[in-house]
Amino acid sequence: MSARLMILKPRPGRYQLHRLGSPEAEAVLAEVGVTRADLDRTLAALERSEGVRIRSIVGINHDAVFGSTGEGWRPDLPDACKDPFVPLLWLKILELLGRVPEGSTARFLKDGTLPD
Repeated sequence: MSARLMILKPRPGRYQLHRLGSPEAEAVLAEVGVTRADLDRTLAALERSEGVRIRSIVGINHDAVFGSTGEGWRPDLPDACKDPFVPLLWLKILELLGRVPEGSTARFLKDGTLPD
């Protein structure tokens, strides 16, 4: 997967979130080249390296995986949207998986530079 996936022209439905396990989410995972097991490894690595605890995946789109720090998050829970969602850019996921160089996300956020 090219890190260029993070820089896409706007398209209808771009910010729609797809439920993990849905055909749409599975298509995004396939396009990015990440498996559900990779996501589990990424969440564990994120917690170890940065202390960020994502306990539930709220949804997936072409920009990121959006998580919640609450265990068992569901949209019908009271205050389900009270706390901010944690966006985990695909570039950061690829970095945590060792598929792009360390520091790639920080460089991208600083000046828009993407890894080759």
